[in-house]
Amino acid sequence: MALNLTLRKVYLYLFAIIGLVLLIMGAVSLIDLGLKTYVFTKSDYPCYYDIQPMSVDKSGVTLSSEDQQKRCQEQRTSDKQRQASTALAQIIVGLPLYLYHWVVIRKENQV
Repeated sequence: MALNLTLRKVYLYLFAIIGLVLLIMGAVSLIDLGLKTYVFTKSDYPCYYDIQPMSVDKSGVTLSSEDQQKRCQEQRTSDKQRQASTALAQIIVGLPLYLYHWVVIRKENQV
């Protein structure tokens, strides 16, 4: 049985696989984020801040422990938003890439 591989078939299957991998990676990241946010709420990495009552940040501004906690919470929120936007971008790019190439492959195999 001889393999009938053309450059076009290799291209179509390669890009279908790349789209599928992007889609899976984005879905896994979103599921991970959802589980960390709603199920395993203590699984986030801890945010360390100075225990001293007052500390100075890089710009020379004195921060109280409440301000440090607020910055820590803002950092966690921005990290989650960054992870969500990356996951959604992977899904938005991967889904059409996979679907288009897979539909073309299916049409060619039916002929």
